Amino acid sequence: MLAMVGLALLAACGGETAPSPEATATATATAAAPSETTAGLTAAREYQRNGQYEEAVAAYQGVIQQADGQTQQQARYDLALTYITIERYSDAVTELTAYIDAKPSPEDRQRARFLLGRLYSTLGELDKARRSLEDYADDEGPATVYARLELAQLLVQEGRHDKAAEELEKALALDVPPSLAPTLLLRLANAYQEAGDDEQAIQRYEELLQKSPSDDYKALSLSRIASLSRSLGDGERWRQALLDIVQKYPGSPQAPNAFDSLLASEVPLDLLTQGIVHYRQQAYDEALAAFDSFLAGNPPAPQAAVAHYYRGVIREEQDALQEALADYEACLQLDPGGASAEDAAWDRALLLEEVAGPLEAAAAYDQFWQAYPGSAWAARAAFLSGLIPYQASDAAAASAAWTEMLDAFASPEQRAQANLWLGQTDLLFLDDGEGAAAHFQQALEAAASFYGLRAEAWLGAEASVAPPVEPEGAITAASSDWEAAEGWLASRWGPEAVAAGTSPFELPAWQRGQELQQLGLAREAASEFLWLINQSRSQPWRLYRLARALHDLGLTHLAARAATTLLESPDVRLEQAPRALLELAYPLDYLTFINASAAENGLSPLLLLAVIRQESFFDPTAGSPAGALGLAQVMPITASEIAQELNIEDFSSSDLLRPPVSIRFGAHYLRSQLDLFDDNLFLALAAYNGGPGNVSRWLESLPTADMDLFVESIDITETRTFVKVVLGNYAMYRFLYGGAAHPTLLASPGP
Repeated sequence: MLAMVGLALLAACGGETAPSPEATATATATAAAPSETTAGLTAAREYQRNGQYEEAVAAYQGVIQQADGQTQQQARYDLALTYITIERYSDAVTELTAYIDAKPSPEDRQRARFLLGRLYSTLGELDKARRSLEDYADDEGPATVYARLELAQLLVQEGRHDKAAEELEKALALDVPPSLAPTLLLRLANAYQEAGDDEQAIQRYEELLQKSPSDDYKALSLSRIASLSRSLGDGERWRQALLDIVQKYPGSPQAPNAFDSLLASEVPLDLLTQGIVHYRQQAYDEALAAFDSFLAGNPPAPQAAVAHYYRGVIREEQDALQEALADYEACLQLDPGGASAEDAAWDRALLLEEVAGPLEAAAAYDQFWQAYPGSAWAARAAFLSGLIPYQASDAAAASAAWTEMLDAFASPEQRAQANLWLGQTDLLFLDDGEGAAAHFQQALEAAASFYGLRAEAWLGAEASVAPPVEPEGAITAASSDWEAAEGWLASRWGPEAVAAGTSPFELPAWQRGQELQQLGLAREAASEFLWLINQSRSQPWRLYRLARALHDLGLTHLAARAATTLLESPDVRLEQAPRALLELAYPLDYLTFINASAAENGLSPLLLLAVIRQESFFDPTAGSPAGALGLAQVMPITASEIAQELNIEDFSSSDLLRPPVSIRFGAHYLRSQLDLFDDNLFLALAAYNGGPGNVSRWLESLPTADMDLFVESIDITETRTFVKVVLGNYAMYRFLYGGAAHPTLLASPGP
């Protein structure tokens, strides 16, 4: 039933679908022409990509019945991958066995053997699993390191930990992907520990401790080192490992046990450390008691400042705001350049805005960015030091603050923000239309960002007009001019290097990524490709080639990330970049469903594309730490309510991973927020991300329905960023595919 949800939703939207599985399977009673079977295979793959798995199964079966040779083999292999996705493992084994019996190329045969190994393991047939995986690993295929990890896991299941360690050592000797190295080292250390080789286990845990970038892995490694050291009678190493946990990783799951073990063994543990551990575990009363006792002993100023900071955070959490403010100020007085000073100064400024007069808060923000110009909060503090007097109608103070911000910050977006608000100050308070226009023009020229777009609205006398959301007709893709894109690259960074070793496609990560993609291991493949993108940040030509290649593989989300990384190069203005590159970075995907859902909900399909780009970058498997799923990142609880509103039965949250479901649900939810807030796109986007209750709260704090003020009043950083980025995306999509002459949010942009 659930596999049919996507098709049913699309039918409800009135959109087009790929050819029906019945038509594909029964197109002719005799052998179909090659063009027909190729079309059938294409349709089946589209069903699979769209999460319409039962339809894909029927279509693949139709191709297998009608075709022969390579087309039949491709359909059989792809059908096996579909069966794996929907957990029909025995059927997948049957198809892969038939695939191998038809004598494919050695590379294809080994790929099928790898999949069979994983399937047999899942089915509990461990001997068959081991033989299949050994076959792949011994042939040294591109994904050998993954095969050896699978083999080691099988050996662990059989209790053969010494052999598992041998297999993992073989894997470690290969070119190990950085994302996989911590897992490999952890499993290797575990295998040695289970095999009774404690010294080797400690050695590998120490290596994991040194090499892993993750605090979670580090705390876990220290915990294992402590346990093994104690069993070996090494009390000093045991104590040091536990101390490292509580001092360096007090918020880790291992910290409470380490803390209790140290206290039980009467190992001296200073009160400051005790307080921090209690705080990290949200045991606030115990933390306050420890900090109070620590401060009563007149400790050195740097340590006392840390205690005051944590005490302030706890008191703010407990709504004792004046006491929190006093602690933050004590921290800053005791050690203004200390480890906790920046956090204390920022928290103090935020708290002053809530409990003190606006002038005090503005002064605190100004003091903050002057004292900590390299802080991630510096630009926000500089802006707020002007916004607060602006809201109090103190135009002189606001202008002074934002002028100083212009002089201090070089980021185009920050300069655009300062100029936008200087222009509003000139226009609304000083009646200086000429000065305002100059500032708005500077904001527009500084960056193709939210602030530049808003400056254009002020220049066009449309500042009070929300961007349009109405349908603009179905969107279609256009061909790309790659020659123009490459000419632009050469003009900026010189001709493409052709020396050996310069191509990303020669690197093991690319080979592994391609192999993993063909094995249906999309998450592992994406990890390899993302590593390549990150390693290529300073190499525009390499990023370009990666983006093109990933696009050709059908990996829209990864191609878009590679192209976006390229376009984020210094001094690149988006609206002046080649259209082909912009189309890679702002792609069209799942257009059938987007056009249909937009029409059903009275939305611009370009707006849906803008939302999806920010929410998931077109990755249908995307998930957030909060639990949102799919292309449109709808929360499961919200999705259940939407399913009821749309009269969809048997809905499961996993259906959000199916593109047609996620797109339709996202469009429905966005429409509901637009209806709630009278088609105001600023408010609806804020509600989409932060919830309608928060939007009402933010509106209540404003004297007027000023959308620029509204955006800046959003006190959830993620939501404030979401609104700005989606509107920027929307402007770019209107430029690329909506007929606008340039990126714009104007209701009537003109030619």
